[in-house]
Amino acid sequence: MAAEVLPVSAEDVPAILPFVRQADIDEITEALGIPMEEALLDAVTGSLNAKKILVNGEVVAVFGDATYSILGSVGVPWLISTVHVERHARAFLKVCKPEVQGMLTRHTHLLNYVDARNTAAIRWLKWLGFTFAPAIPYGPKGFLFHPFTLNREN
Repeated sequence: MAAEVLPVSAEDVPAILPFVRQADIDEITEALGIPMEEALLDAVTGSLNAKKILVNGEVVAVFGDATYSILGSVGVPWLISTVHVERHARAFLKVCKPEVQGMLTRHTHLLNYVDARNTAAIRWLKWLGFTFAPAIPYGPKGFLFHPFTLNREN
């Protein structure tokens, strides 16, 4: 089944919350100390291009990119996946690279941090072409996170 990529809004958040993957909950609520509902609402409303990926009517992930620095054309890509992502992995992966390329039309550089414990996310980000720096203490609790980056090819 093919994935659909559709806009996501704050009204979608309550229906998505119960299905967020545990690794994403660990990263956001445990390591960064932000309630998942708040993180998801802020991400959806503060992004240039917030979208949801649907397969068979199930939300497998929500994602977007926010502007970190207009001067340096730096964007912050983010993705929060649900428990449905593994069941629909192939359809999910098919839409990821084109969406990252879309982010690179809006920003010259993409930069964010990923919880060092989130091995599935790290593997996926490497597959997308992101490069990683060694893990550093990040956030209010000092959990280890890897900075990851991707630059637009000139």
